[in-house]
Amino acid sequence: MKRLSVVVLLLLAAGASVLAAWRWCSSPPGGGREVVFVVERGWGASTAARALQDSGLVRSSLYLLYRARSLGVSRDFQAGTYLFDSSMPPDSILMAMARGDVIPEPTHWVTVPEGLRLSETLTVLSAYLDIPLDSLEDAAADDSLVAALGIPWMEGHLFPETYEFADTLKASEVLARMVCTGLERRDPSWEACFESLGLTGASAVILASIVEREAKLDSERPAIAGVFLNRLAAGMRLESCATVQYALGEVRERLSYADIRTESPYNTYLHAGLPPGPICSPGLASLEAVAHPDTAAGYLFFVSREDGSGSHLFARTLAGHHANIREATQGRD
Repeated sequence: MKRLSVVVLLLLAAGASVLAAWRWCSSPPGGGREVVFVVERGWGASTAARALQDSGLVRSSLYLLYRARSLGVSRDFQAGTYLFDSSMPPDSILMAMARGDVIPEPTHWVTVPEGLRLSETLTVLSAYLDIPLDSLEDAAADDSLVAALGIPWMEGHLFPETYEFADTLKASEVLARMVCTGLERRDPSWEACFESLGLTGASAVILASIVEREAKLDSERPAIAGVFLNRLAAGMRLESCATVQYALGEVRERLSYADIRTESPYNTYLHAGLPPGPICSPGLASLEAVAHPDTAAGYLFFVSREDGSGSHLFARTLAGHHANIREATQGRD
């Protein structure tokens, strides 16, 4: 009888100890201490449980593993940065990681307008993002990144758009997102249009970049694209002022005779055909204009009106072009 009583007492004591241990493991450490906790990609439940115990957010990693399996979330932890409190119950921590209740990443908004050269785009990005300009320049010059993105050059492919970038992004990740955004936004049917015009995807971007810099009105982009395509078909040099400005490295209101004699493979006054690469990042309107140009009108020339409207006068002949120049420049001081 006495032995039975002793056994009972021992069992009761053991049960009480187990219950106490259970309660201790299941209760939060307390103290109301806020802890920023990072779950890395690829972490399993055991890795997260050990890290939570080391951070003082749970008392027992083994208990947390048991609860994760009981709740069916042992494989569902989402990577990110969390804000936990040392007074939170372990189950609450587990469910927060399963839901992905991460702290929103700090972001910056940046608008990249159409028609910027690569150097100008990188300057804009550096001004609005917490990324040094030299880091962006190094990423843009990284041949392995360019190849991985499936483009021939970074110039012309940083798509103009308004972006929200997380502060944690690297320079290469920012540029990759811009390139991929541009590729995704293109109409798939344009490739066949380019091919029918004798253009590759790369040469279409080059021509679109010239259209982007020459055109001011969307309504005139197809006509301007048509002029350049008609000149190419006729074996004429493009004679685009925008390509000279790219060769000079600056925009000048009026080009001098010396300017248009500047030796550069980009100077289409001196060299036939398209320049060796884009001169800016074109928007969708310019790419669409190259895909659907107005070549039927037979225009070979255009000149900008000097009335502030941004419009142009188009001509089929050199004589008509000279007449348009006289009309466009009437009243010039």
